[in-house]
Amino acid sequence: MIERTRLKLSKFRSYEPLLMTQLRLLDAFIGTALFFLIYKYCHETPPSKENVGVILFFLILLVLNQTGIYQSWRFSSPRHEIYKIILGCASVYIALFSILYLLNISHWVSHTAFFYWMITWPAFLSLGRIIIRLTLRWLRKRGLNTKKAIIVGANDMGIELASLIMENPWSGLQLLGFFDENITTNNKISVLGRLNQIVPFVSANHVDIVYISLSMHEQSKIHDVLRRLKDSTVSVYFIPDFFFVDLLIGGHLTYFENFPVIALQASPIIGINSFVKRTFDVLVSFVALILLTPFFLFIAIALKMSNNGQIIFKQWRYGLNGQPIQIYKFKTMTASEDGYCFKQATRNDPRVTRLGAFLRNNSLDELPQLLNVLIGNMSLVGPRPHPVAMNEAYRKLVPGYMLRHKVKPGITGLAQINGLRGETDTIEKIESRLKYDIAYIRSWSLWNDIKILFKTVLSGSWRTNAY
Repeated sequence: MIERTRLKLSKFRSYEPLLMTQLRLLDAFIGTALFFLIYKYCHETPPSKENVGVILFFLILLVLNQTGIYQSWRFSSPRHEIYKIILGCASVYIALFSILYLLNISHWVSHTAFFYWMITWPAFLSLGRIIIRLTLRWLRKRGLNTKKAIIVGANDMGIELASLIMENPWSGLQLLGFFDENITTNNKISVLGRLNQIVPFVSANHVDIVYISLSMHEQSKIHDVLRRLKDSTVSVYFIPDFFFVDLLIGGHLTYFENFPVIALQASPIIGINSFVKRTFDVLVSFVALILLTPFFLFIAIALKMSNNGQIIFKQWRYGLNGQPIQIYKFKTMTASEDGYCFKQATRNDPRVTRLGAFLRNNSLDELPQLLNVLIGNMSLVGPRPHPVAMNEAYRKLVPGYMLRHKVKPGITGLAQINGLRGETDTIEKIESRLKYDIAYIRSWSLWNDIKILFKTVLSGSWRTNAY
């Protein structure tokens, strides 16, 4: 019995359409080949052609994967995909430039050839995707590459899935309707029958896909539907309701031997994702520290002259997995509160010095946290680290508060660029911040980090509620 169970469970594997797997390799190959073709057109040759090719190929594979380009096209618009292609290519350019300059091999690349490649490569990728989509659309208009689908369960999840299918006609899915024990109809849904009528309908109408959208407590119904469909060739997909739990931050599939386990409250920044984020943090923080050295020196001298010699203020905060870390800030207040004795800074706070007010209003007091990023106990982007006293108070009042510590704290974050910065004097404010923090963890990608950094600077959110 155990061996039979393991055999069944071994069939569970992460799914990715074959076309997407092929595109990953094809994009990297075409990007690299186009790079050298442009070099040849410009009558130039990189000093180390093989090394440049290897770096570029694997860099494209790694970075484009992080930007979310390789997802099923059935529920994404062409405009959305082209937008992601442009952002993905921009990420490759930034990463490649950073690597070349940090390794002191920037002379390997011609600026003229690189400029031409920057323009032609995303255009080439976008054109290729448009051609593929137009081909699929042409086939689907002629009845090819289309699939008929029904949804079992006329509940909120089922209706949401139906809306998604109807809003994306290029998906090639033809939704025929719902099956549910409650056959009451309304303007939003069309219930075709009860659960015991699914099999004859599937057979008579040549249905390709059955989406099961029943609640987890309806296991007997789920089992009954699967039992009825076991002699058919229809594809069955299950939409589990726990993916809609507010505090869900995981969702990836892992294994104990052949036993599948779904992570519900686990950080998505593991494995290769952790390496990518850490590499990005180190590169950017290192470059930023070099570029900002004059500002550091100027601020340090000013603080030395006005703060009785005190320049850096260290404060205990909670880091990854709730472990205590010490963060660095320029000293801007007469007080040095830490630990469980802490009072948030308020507008016109008398503890803030004159120079400190200027630094805080422009978030310059946070600059030393680049050292925390370089050390590794903080990230450039992530939930802002709260003082220990705040954490201990809010973890008892706000359900799921500690989930924000499933990733490293950041200098800036999704909550900050949405105006939730500064004093949190009400439960509603901390709940709103937590909502954005969990949304960031759920949807993490390298490109999201890059966008948040740019928005932090360009939107001026670094000055919002800064006092």
